[in-house]
Amino acid sequence: RLDLAITDGSVRNLDVVPSATHNFTNAFSYDYGLLDNLTVGARVPLVVKYDTQDELNIYDFGDISATARWQPFAYVPGKMSTTVFGTFTTKTGVSPYEIDIDEQLSTGSGYYSVAGGVSFSKVLDPVVVFGSTSATYNLPETDLQQVRGARVLQELEPGFGLSGSAGFAYSLSYDISLSISAQLSYSDQTTLTFSDGTQAVAQDQMTGFLSMSLGTRVSDTTIVNTSLGIGLTEDAPDFSLGVSLPIKFSGLKE
Repeated sequence: RLDLAITDGSVRNLDVVPSATHNFTNAFSYDYGLLDNLTVGARVPLVVKYDTQDELNIYDFGDISATARWQPFAYVPGKMSTTVFGTFTTKTGVSPYEIDIDEQLSTGSGYYSVAGGVSFSKVLDPVVVFGSTSATYNLPETDLQQVRGARVLQELEPGFGLSGSAGFAYSLSYDISLSISAQLSYSDQTTLTFSDGTQAVAQDQMTGFLSMSLGTRVSDTTIVNTSLGIGLTEDAPDFSLGVSLPIKFSGLKE
């Protein structure tokens, strides 16, 4: 972790802290079709995090989010399908700006955010080509009182975010499918303002990620997806592993 204080364009304080943090997230998602072309959903993450450098750990909720997806045009076989989406993310997780950073870990971002974008897909049997682009606005936080060394953090101004992805899915057989996608995201700099008037600036970041997913049909109605992600830039995680499967509630089915 790097804390950099800048006053009048001059570096006043530099603090480099070694960190080795590992994250495990178990997320439950629920989608409901309000209309033929409108779907709403929610995502509730449970986060396990531990730091092997400082021997810290935490298990708590992450930032719960709500999403709406709208398909403005009816799907036409052979034509490109377009979906517009929007997401509101809460700060229900443990905020990194309200904890003792030497004794505790966080599970959330610490601020609200609003995102919107559009995704595209086209079926070229047996291949589906897809892509998406989105922008995120992170709301500033004020009235913070977090002690950081000899200073007290009072305000946080997160940077905006831009992201894009593209890839394809290929049906290897009736029971097996493979998808590969590349994701690129940009995060603007984040500014922390302290009670003594100094500021710490986290520089902007460019993150690239390559994801591969294997879908396996285990029954007529259930497909289990296993995924592997590899970081392509210095700011990206080294790798990620994921497993997802649908959970059905018969009582909610009409």
